[in-house]
Amino acid sequence: MAIEFTDISNQKLLLKRLTEKDAIAFHSLYFQKDGQESEKVESKENSRTAFEFTENIISQCNDIFTIRTTVNPEKIIGDCALHHWDKLRNEIEIGGSLLPDYWGKGLMATAFLLLIPYAQREYAINKIVANTTAENINALKFAEKLGFRIVGTMENNVLLEKDL
Repeated sequence: MAIEFTDISNQKLLLKRLTEKDAIAFHSLYFQKDGQESEKVESKENSRTAFEFTENIISQCNDIFTIRTTVNPEKIIGDCALHHWDKLRNEIEIGGSLLPDYWGKGLMATAFLLLIPYAQREYAINKIVANTTAENINALKFAEKLGFRIVGTMENNVLLEKDL
C-alpha cells in the first residue's frame, strides 16, 4: 500500500519510511561484523548489494520504517515493518529489529506503539500478528508485554496475535 506518508514520531522516536537513500545504513543493521559498527565502505559492489537488499525488503513489506531517536535523527538504529496484510481477515503482521546497543530501553515498544495506530488507520485492521522463533525468549516476553497472546506454533515458530 505504501501511503505517501513520511514520518511518525513522538518526543523519543522518529519512524521514517525506508527508502533507497538509506540502503548503506539499513544494510549495516543486518550485516555487521561481530556486532560492531560496520565500516561504511561505499564501494560500487557494497552499494549495489546494499541497494538490492533494501529494495528487496521494501518490496516484501506493505510499509517499512527506519527507527531513529529524536536526539540523533540521522542515525538508523532499527526498523519496524508491516507486512502480509490480509484484507479478508483485517489483519497485518508487524516485525522489527533494533541494534543491540539500544535493547532494553523501551525503544522497540515505543516504535510498535507508534506503528500500530498507523496500521489501524491505513489498513483498517482489527488484529495485528507477530511471528518469532520459540528460542527468542526476549521477543516473546516483549510481545506479551504489548498485549500479544500466543495462538499457535509450527515447527520452531510461534504465532502471536493482538486484537485491536
